Amino acid sequence: MKRMLSVLEYILFILIVLLPSGKLLSNCFGYTFELASVTAFAGVTALFSICLVILSIKKKEICESSIMKVLFSLLTPLSIINAVFYMLENSKIWVIACMFICIGCCLFLTMKYGKPLVLKIITLTVSALMVLPICFFSFFVLTFGNMGVNTVVKSIKSPNGAYYAEVIDSDQGALGGDTLVYVYKNKEINALAFKIFEQPQRAYHGEWGEFENMDIYWKNDSCLVINSVEYEIE
Repeated sequence: MKRMLSVLEYILFILIVLLPSGKLLSNCFGYTFELASVTAFAGVTALFSICLVILSIKKKEICESSIMKVLFSLLTPLSIINAVFYMLENSKIWVIACMFICIGCCLFLTMKYGKPLVLKIITLTVSALMVLPICFFSFFVLTFGNMGVNTVVKSIKSPNGAYYAEVIDSDQGALGGDTLVYVYKNKEINALAFKIFEQPQRAYHGEWGEFENMDIYWKNDSCLVINSVEYEIE
């Protein structure tokens, strides 16, 4: 039982740091990190946090490791940072609700098991200062986050298959929109739960709705032609 609890504790910590650390580290090297399903991961993270809280109520002590007690001290601010990354990825109310459940559970776990006391006080103080901004940010994404919708309307592979171009209809609602063309390298690390790929190159930025009459094709493996204009791919 104790071993299972220890595994659950470490899994929760990994779930909370996975997206922020993946995004930050991959961006440093010019790559993009994406979860297989943001909504599924949000639900699983909330579920694990709820399970640990329930177990902590039923048992007098679920945390015996000194390392885990330090991690519990850090859980609350890390869960708030994680929530911001999730809401930037997906602004649906389900994701936001799961993130707030996770933050509440992490706050409970930090207060009950966080050690040492000085670190716990510091992290709780930092978390308290982050509450107002995260509430404002949540309101903002709920109000405006769903206004913009990007739809891939066409995907074209280069002759050798090394690249592919995506034509995107970016609908910004009352603000109008754009037609975008991004070029991706057809190479990625797919670990089922997440994937890592090189950041795309934006080849074209045009007017909204322009994609309907756009003439786009590959001249060769490194040259994309859009409306008779050639764009060299680096």
